[in-house]
Amino acid sequence: MNNHPVWRFERQMPEGREFEIYHSLNTTPQPKIYHSHHYYELYFILRGSIRVIAEESDVVPVIGDALIYPPHCMHRVTHTDPAQPYERFYLYLSKEFLETISTDGFSFIEALDRLADGGRCCIRLGEQAVTSLVPMADEIIEAARDTSPLAILGNRCRMILFLIHLLGLMEKSVASTAADSSSRMSDLLRYINQNAAKPLPLDHLAEVFGSSKYTLLHDFKAHTGMTIHQYLLTRRVMFAQQLIVDGVKPRQAAVQSGFTDYTSFYRAFKSRTGKSPVQYGKATAE
Repeated sequence: MNNHPVWRFERQMPEGREFEIYHSLNTTPQPKIYHSHHYYELYFILRGSIRVIAEESDVVPVIGDALIYPPHCMHRVTHTDPAQPYERFYLYLSKEFLETISTDGFSFIEALDRLADGGRCCIRLGEQAVTSLVPMADEIIEAARDTSPLAILGNRCRMILFLIHLLGLMEKSVASTAADSSSRMSDLLRYINQNAAKPLPLDHLAEVFGSSKYTLLHDFKAHTGMTIHQYLLTRRVMFAQQLIVDGVKPRQAAVQSGFTDYTSFYRAFKSRTGKSPVQYGKATAE
């Protein structure tokens, strides 16, 4: 297997090559440094436990996850459990190849860029979907043994069909994930609204909703247009406004609405209402 030209390790795919594809298994940790490519890399986890850092993303992918590294995306893979064998398959795709096989109605580059938009590098295809891709990938690898012009053309067609099938799976998965994220954001907003007066550290919210802090922050900002902290302050100010209207003194309203000190309460209140808490109380009493 290691003598097969497709399996030969190369730090960068040579200029002019359209694509490369690999299926690798390591039983010992492989040191990886931050690096990037001038081409797209698609990466699929089959076995093992790893951590991936890609630009701002820090994720721990599971079996069945797919990762997209666009050109010039800095990324690094580290083993979190060196005792486990690490198996994956991955492919390199040049921009020139993707442009050549695109049509007026469909651009492979635009599709991959859209899937990786917003720093998202990890797509949850599911173990069954990724496992179904392995025979197709292995067929392309095996067919690369024949380097005759007709065989090369045939393998090029296999890769195009593989990408069409893969992008269909990815688009479906992202649409499903977006729906799940929207539902999770509704639950998160409801939880914050109901508990706004209590301490709500990000670690606690991430634990309650079974998500990483990065994912929670990213999805919340995309869903609401503001950070969790900004939203929480806004809800607390709204609560304090009602308390003041009901006759509660500003300092008591600050405590009851969840602020830990009057200075931060005053600043948040005035920035959102245009009035100090005392001025607001007087205005509503008139």
